[in-house]
Amino acid sequence: MKILCPRTAVAITALSIHASLSGDALLLLQEASASATADAATDSPVETTSGFRVVDYKPSGGFVHEFSANLSGGGSVSVDRAFAAFKVGFAAGTDVTGSIGVAWGGDWYDFDGTSELSPAPDTAPWSDVQAIALLGRATWKIDERWSTIVGLDLRVAGERNADAGDSMTYGGLGAVSYAFSPKFSLGAGAIISSQIEDSILVIPALVVYWQVTDTVLISNVLGPEVYPTGAGIEAAWRPDASREVAIGGRYESRRFRLDDDGPLVRQKGVGEDTGFPLWARATWRFENGIRLDVIGGVSLFNTYRLDDSNGNEIASSDVDPAPFIGVFGSWRF
Repeated sequence: MKILCPRTAVAITALSIHASLSGDALLLLQEASASATADAATDSPVETTSGFRVVDYKPSGGFVHEFSANLSGGGSVSVDRAFAAFKVGFAAGTDVTGSIGVAWGGDWYDFDGTSELSPAPDTAPWSDVQAIALLGRATWKIDERWSTIVGLDLRVAGERNADAGDSMTYGGLGAVSYAFSPKFSLGAGAIISSQIEDSILVIPALVVYWQVTDTVLISNVLGPEVYPTGAGIEAAWRPDASREVAIGGRYESRRFRLDDDGPLVRQKGVGEDTGFPLWARATWRFENGIRLDVIGGVSLFNTYRLDDSNGNEIASSDVDPAPFIGVFGSWRF
């Protein structure tokens, strides 16, 4: 079992859409407290409708381009990443809310030259990676102060011709949060996820929401709906309900199954892509439920790793800081 040090999540919300191991689960955690945070931040009376009902639908999508960056030992790589998801929100009575959804993510890696990762001269360690996930979560508002969240997810991530059964992972989460006031809540939880050819991953998570002033917030419930590994932590300025600018950062990791093409050493192996992106974000929210996000930043401390089919490391390479830009959109109706 692998245990990661706590990562600051900030107020539990969103829908994971990519096959990153820890990042997807953090997005599930991020989604979960959005409703709890909203309840804590308003004095409006809660509707007393009973029974199960669908409350909204939300399609979302996005695209990120990471510019070319040098690999240690030679060669370079650039990446195009695309995301899409569809989520259905529900309520059961007055105290239980949640969502179920399906999500897709695609990464198109463009390796240039020979690097430490190359299984043969001028041969890329992997090419495009596709992922699909089924996700669910539920939040129970225990009382005016306490709330809890549970979630489950099932995902498949690999190159286009990788075996689906060998590309599958599953996980879950649980967390409890306490609202000290409408502007500050604190809690803790844990995320557990299987990994492709690796030990079970356990991530302790600190849950925080802090409205510093009427226009300044520190949170992770604010980022684009479809961004795969959650907002991490952001400091945001919101002058009104329709506009927002923010800066943030997070750790992210992707692990995926390779297909049986290319040199024998990499056939049915495992690829891994980790980094620590920092970004600035501008957001516009419209009255019809449409939201638009534009982001730009740089990914630091990047590492790519190539394992064999049993998860034993073949090679790894550091990657220079990689600038990126992206655009995201969602529609709640």
